[in-house]
Amino acid sequence: MDKNTFLLQDTEAFMRGELDNVTVAGGSIVLDLVQGSYVPYGCYTSAPIPMPLFDALWPSWNAATPPGTAVETQVRVLVDGNWTAWMAFGKWSLYLKREGAAPRERGPLQLMPDCLLLDSKCATQVQLRIYLYSKNEKATPAVHLLGATVRMVDVIPSGGRPVNRTLHLMPYLQKRRAPVLAPWMDLAISLASLTNRWGADILPEEFAQALRDWRKPDGCDCRNLGFAAAAAGSWGFPAWLCWGGLNILRDEMRKGYGAVVALQATPAEKEHGLPDRRFAAVRGFASIDGSPKVLLCDPWASGNDFDCETDMPLDDFMVAWDNLALLMRQRKNNTSPLGRTRCSVWLRPVGTDAPGVYHMYINGEEHLLADDFCARGGVLAYSLPDAKPHATTAHRQFTYVEPAQGGILLERGDTPRKYTVYAIDSAGGMLVGDVTV
Repeated sequence: MDKNTFLLQDTEAFMRGELDNVTVAGGSIVLDLVQGSYVPYGCYTSAPIPMPLFDALWPSWNAATPPGTAVETQVRVLVDGNWTAWMAFGKWSLYLKREGAAPRERGPLQLMPDCLLLDSKCATQVQLRIYLYSKNEKATPAVHLLGATVRMVDVIPSGGRPVNRTLHLMPYLQKRRAPVLAPWMDLAISLASLTNRWGADILPEEFAQALRDWRKPDGCDCRNLGFAAAAAGSWGFPAWLCWGGLNILRDEMRKGYGAVVALQATPAEKEHGLPDRRFAAVRGFASIDGSPKVLLCDPWASGNDFDCETDMPLDDFMVAWDNLALLMRQRKNNTSPLGRTRCSVWLRPVGTDAPGVYHMYINGEEHLLADDFCARGGVLAYSLPDAKPHATTAHRQFTYVEPAQGGILLERGDTPRKYTVYAIDSAGGMLVGDVTV
């Protein structure tokens, strides 16, 4: 691990911190259990962490949050020999309309939704704290990873040893995904590109719901990198943020791992419709026609999904990249998904009262979709069989629709057609079922 990135993620590391109404069990921080019930809240505080001189910090956390539970990460830094106040980055849970930190200033500190900036000052140490909350005495959140990365001052990031390697990540096109989630979809797609190469088969819409920052528009980017790392962690994929140079990306490729990066668009790219800042997955490095290139899965490419496999001159990449990367590891074989898993449903016609409308049934019980299911952040879609099989479910052609009379309207064709229906709620949980019409 680079000296400017610090991670806690096992029993031995967690036990070096201060435990208040929490304990470490199975390599995770959990609430204390008293007479068979979990206490309603607790706090874990790390020991002070020496860092190189820095002027920006990004926290990371991975946690399982069953319904009724949440976690909240806080940090403070040492400036001029004094500790600042604790700064919180918002409560996190798949089951909350989670909001990142509201931008504000406090002395030399500038708190942003997913990072802490220092204006005219530098810090030398970091301390991490995470609160665990539960409204259900039989459930506890479980923190698996807690960390921070800092932007070093007066240090030129290392370039590292060149590497020629191409990883086969899964490419997905932004414009083919759910339009309602478009503002943060490129970040969700980039996560799915990494996880799905390992057979996870997660829809970008599932990630988009899990990493969504529900805070009101405040002039800051609505894409929250801390929430993105937490979303990946909720599916069992350890993920964290790391600031550094090209050496980080090259080392990751050498080990066989991709990375998620943000790229600033040039004026010419903006004229062609690219946003000021976009997210993409780095899938390798290569020399093409004698020129070094960075290989990307860029959701903003044109054409079809596999046209997202683009390359970018290394010099141009270094100008566009902000030196921050989201790194990820494959989940262990014995790690079950910590986030919302899919639930299979039966689809049955309503009948003559609502021709063409199908309702969902779970374990024989009717499950109606609210009329405002999509208005409250849900996504309803269906797909039909394509002419050829696809590597992942997300490569299928999706049609996005609104609920109809508690279900979904499916049109009859000249011949029977098999529909696959997907209902993804605002927590990332998905109901999925097939029906032949």
